[in-house]
Amino acid sequence: MLASQPDWVVFCGPGSVSSWNEQRPDWSSCDWPRAAAEWAEAAREWGAEFTLISSDAVFTGPWMFHRETGACFCDSAEARLLRQTEQAVLTANPQALVVRTNAFGWAPLPELAGLPEQIVDTLTNDGHLRLDCQRHATPILVTDLAGVLEEAHVKKLAGIHHIGGGERVNPFRFACLLADQFGLPLAGLNAHDLGANGRREFGGGETSLQSRRIRKTLNVPLPLIREAVTQLHDQHVSGYRDRFQSESFTLVPARAA
Repeated sequence: MLASQPDWVVFCGPGSVSSWNEQRPDWSSCDWPRAAAEWAEAAREWGAEFTLISSDAVFTGPWMFHRETGACFCDSAEARLLRQTEQAVLTANPQALVVRTNAFGWAPLPELAGLPEQIVDTLTNDGHLRLDCQRHATPILVTDLAGVLEEAHVKKLAGIHHIGGGERVNPFRFACLLADQFGLPLAGLNAHDLGANGRREFGGGETSLQSRRIRKTLNVPLPLIREAVTQLHDQHVSGYRDRFQSESFTLVPARAA
């Protein structure tokens, strides 16, 4: 890390992967609290800003629009690990910024494909999807998230901040909007309910975020889901998606700190 002389380090562990994704990260591949804390401490010693991307899925229902001070936490192992990671980072670097979010967008690598690719590819090939219609979140397009993060970096914000989209939505509704935007058949989409047991799992409950703090601090609007889906489609038809996925990406091991 020191060889690159960064002035801003953004740590994207498993918490940066949307809890709506069917393909989940390998939570056991690393001691995530320790790794994130080491990167946070190294950034502090180097004089660089540090941002940890965490997840809205630290929360669950029945509370809606969770605040930064909210305590309606999910008791899954993944959610507990994320909260431990957040605390480890803030202990190692009190000036770090911890961002809870649920970001979606086109994946840079096929093996990282998420819900947008799953919906578009399945419906394009006349397939069928069953998506939950009960759990809700406030997802935000990753390019919109990047813009807000840049503003937060300029203002040197610290502590825990929520950055979500401007609208509460469930996976089934999200898929319907995406299918409509892409001109794909809605007949391939089926709504279902995870049930009580499913809602206790990581990301299975109510994870919508109240983002009033970041919105007022930075004086930035947060896009509605229809606006985000329109941008996602524009990125597809403009060739951005293909160019993005054709770039060479190198994943830096967390333990490298």
